Amino acid sequence: MALPRLIFITGKGGTGKSTVAAAMAHALARSHPVLVADLDQRTSAARLLGTNLNGRGTARIGKRLEVRALSPRAELESFIERIVPLKMVSRRMLRSRTFGYVTAALPGLEAFLMLDRLRILAGEAARDDGYLVIDGPATGTALELLSVAAGLGRLAPSGLLHRLALELEKFLGDPDSFGVVITLSPEEAALREALETAAALDERMGIRRVGAILNGVAGRLFSRAEAELAGKLGEHGQLMARRIELGALAERARRRLSGAGLSVIELPMLFRTSLGRREIFELSQALEAALARQ
Repeated sequence: MALPRLIFITGKGGTGKSTVAAAMAHALARSHPVLVADLDQRTSAARLLGTNLNGRGTARIGKRLEVRALSPRAELESFIERIVPLKMVSRRMLRSRTFGYVTAALPGLEAFLMLDRLRILAGEAARDDGYLVIDGPATGTALELLSVAAGLGRLAPSGLLHRLALELEKFLGDPDSFGVVITLSPEEAALREALETAAALDERMGIRRVGAILNGVAGRLFSRAEAELAGKLGEHGQLMARRIELGALAERARRRLSGAGLSVIELPMLFRTSLGRREIFELSQALEAALARQ
């Protein structure tokens, strides 16, 4: 799986999206500078990497790895301060009722400006031969976020916002600059949502670089002959049957993702009650090895 400068990670809730983002950042940071932009309000990726932002915008983890929390409202405030450099005036604008009406009349403005911030950060990463890893929202919200450039471009047919919308659409469609990684578990519901998301990104939004990470894949333990004994072993047999079922689900997901033209990387099931820095390191090693084989 070739990687663009900005790697936007999304997936159905519960499929390990933040875990994959943390592991991806950890793997890439072995050889490149990496910034993790955490759009998850719980800052899950930051905690998995061993830091708590505690209200701060940025935290550094080691020599090459940095984590930053972003929010749509903060990007709106930053944008207003850029175009109205007098702070007294810009702050009064943000507090005014009239400005509230303007933002309500332009749905998606805050999300649009956050996307533009990601475009700028990706440019900075490319300049430094680095990567920007995004711990994005779940798939439904991610599709809404990534579609705001085209929507706002239609609402603002000229001027600054229109120009930014064109730049954003070009950026999202550039496979060397922007790509989406969809996380999923082997279960049918997650697989179906991942395939629908990939199709929407490609067909509706023109995002060409889309891959999948099949997370929580259980290694094969039992032969077919051993599987036939499962029904005779009571509770142990039930555990064996479940392990065999997980293997079958992973194989089906693998075939359907590949059939849809997606590059696929598999990460192992760790069988741990909780995840921390040790587990992220283990997954990052597996991810790094898988990327080297692509």
